Amino acid sequence: MVVMIASLKAICITAAAALAVLLLILFVYRESRGFKVVRYSFVNGKLKVPHFRMALISDLHDCDLGNDNRDVLKALDEEAPDAVFLAGDMITSGLEPECHDSNALKFIERVAKKYTVYYGIGNHEEKLRRCPKDHPGEFERLCDRLDEIGAPMLLDEKVSIDEAGIDIYGLDLSHEYYRRLKTRQIPDDHLDNKLGSNDTSRVSVLIAHNPEHFEKFALWKPDFVLSGHVHGGIISLPLLGGVLSPQLKLFPRYDAGVFLKDGSTMILTRGLGTHTIPVRIFNKAEIVIADIYRDQKDFETEGMI
Repeated sequence: MVVMIASLKAICITAAAALAVLLLILFVYRESRGFKVVRYSFVNGKLKVPHFRMALISDLHDCDLGNDNRDVLKALDEEAPDAVFLAGDMITSGLEPECHDSNALKFIERVAKKYTVYYGIGNHEEKLRRCPKDHPGEFERLCDRLDEIGAPMLLDEKVSIDEAGIDIYGLDLSHEYYRRLKTRQIPDDHLDNKLGSNDTSRVSVLIAHNPEHFEKFALWKPDFVLSGHVHGGIISLPLLGGVLSPQLKLFPRYDAGVFLKDGSTMILTRGLGTHTIPVRIFNKAEIVIADIYRDQKDFETEGMI
């Protein structure tokens, strides 16, 4: 009888442990699928129109978030942005070119048919260019395809939306500024040398994939910095925030959300896809909608942050 009771206890403990593991797997699976829409609102008196809506997407990594990413496009359509900003790593450099075309580029093409798209380079796009032996011709094919579909990559370039008084800059950061474990700081005058001076009489939007350099970006006085890269820290813990950055740093200072520095605002998205560690915990993939209002009255009526 004692042996039988002990056996039943062991069975119950094993079953409970198996159930706990199963529930954990289901939880992680659910957390790692789908996406949400996150909204922020701001006031900027330099804006020439009453309201401008930006959609920010980053780090798709060639993933499919539902119905060949048509679910993402549907979410964009419901928000009706004035422009869509892609903050890099839409592709994954370890995949073959046809994989790029099957998810990321097809999605971008669908978006570009409906919206004006501004594409900033990420470290995965940069790797295609930096490692031509491993990825022969891929960077050129990617750029050519983006040009064809009307979403050219901004490589240390500026474009303007004159009717709104907005200048958009795409910063091309080299690999040395993505190093793991130890940060190599960009020089104070790095953005001036690469992008020229910033016209502070207009609303300036800087697409810069790596948020780790936000303090140096702020020296250039952009109104908005749009970033990704960190994937929200993969796991997000209450009070502590994101746990791990792509640079393998624990609890990165910039993980997701809105950050302010000397008059510059960085909007950092958790991104849409995953890479290397294909899980998210308390860290749902997201599209960011950022509304800019010219007047405080409109902001108080329609927006909040």
